[in-house]
Amino acid sequence: MAKNKKKGASSGFIVAAILVAVMYILNTILVWNIYNNNNKTGTMTSTATRAINSIKGELSSLNTNTIGLAANLYDNPLEIVGDTERIYGNIIGYEKMFESLDMNDTVMKRYNYAKSIIDTFHEKLNSLGTDQLQEGDAATMNETLKQELYPLQVTADQMLTATISIVASETARLSKRNAIRAYVLMGLMALIAVLSELAIWLFARRAKKARAELEERELRLAEVDAKLKNTRQKATDLAVTNVLTGMKNRYALDNDISERLESGRFQIAVFDMDNFRSINDTYGYDFGDEYLAAVAEKLKEEFGDVAEIYNITGNEFCFVFNKNISESQAAGIAQNIQRVMSSPYEVLNLNVQLPCSGALYHYLPGDCLNVNSLLVKLDTAMRNAKMNGGNMINNVVNM
Repeated sequence: MAKNKKKGASSGFIVAAILVAVMYILNTILVWNIYNNNNKTGTMTSTATRAINSIKGELSSLNTNTIGLAANLYDNPLEIVGDTERIYGNIIGYEKMFESLDMNDTVMKRYNYAKSIIDTFHEKLNSLGTDQLQEGDAATMNETLKQELYPLQVTADQMLTATISIVASETARLSKRNAIRAYVLMGLMALIAVLSELAIWLFARRAKKARAELEERELRLAEVDAKLKNTRQKATDLAVTNVLTGMKNRYALDNDISERLESGRFQIAVFDMDNFRSINDTYGYDFGDEYLAAVAEKLKEEFGDVAEIYNITGNEFCFVFNKNISESQAAGIAQNIQRVMSSPYEVLNLNVQLPCSGALYHYLPGDCLNVNSLLVKLDTAMRNAKMNGGNMINNVVNM
């Protein structure tokens, strides 16, 4: 009889041990799953955003060449035509980068529309022919620029911006799906934990040794639970934080101010450095990342007490000023932000300095339906500042 009890107790401990082992395996799967999915989502979003922004930049350069040709500013127009073909080749390369990603039909529909406009822009530019360039037919070039090329460039830029917004929405959807998957896994682990506790409790009563093992397993379960909570918190933080700068990201901005758009009144601004791509092209992306991290640290140090700062894309920073900051105060602070971002920084023993442009918005209740439309207004004002030479701050004016 005693032998049977001992055998039964041993079997119970084996079952309990198996359940605990399953918990550890599931814990490993959970951590890997959360990390892998978030890393995949983050990489996809980063690559897509970089590709779209690069296309926008090349498209802007293409438009600049067109303006120069129309204004008859170049001594050798045919050389500019060659450079235009090089730029368009770069655009095709970035298009292939974006198309290699596994994007949904909604994103690709908006992107393909923008792509078709870019192709139309290029075909229209080619249709001018080299004869008009050699003859200096500025009137025809100007008319084509104003009536056909420039509207196409603006429309393509807007469609690309909209594509980025849809990518952001898709990323948010994937993050939500990953969170649900994590909660399901944790629910299964909680169920196994309950079963494990029950098995250990039933057989622990038969012997002091079994009771001691039960207490040991309870301690381990508590440690597993603490690790799970820590993992969940890290995953949540990762979803709303820019890993490079440690600042809140675009999704955190959406969470923080969406509810304020209908009835809130506040000051908000965006800034980014002019021609930042030249830093990456000259010194490499690692150097550019170090530069951004240095700028972000200085911004937090100087303005963290007057505004909530977000690193929403690449080198673009958003400042939501505190409620007690007036419109005139926000304008003064914006000037200081521009000064700090335009200051020289020592990065990897090199001094680098870029001007920056920005946009300031005195937001009134109901001005925008959502955060996307708010950022479009700010980015449009900032883009206009860059098109007018950069190194300036534009105010958003509601029509």
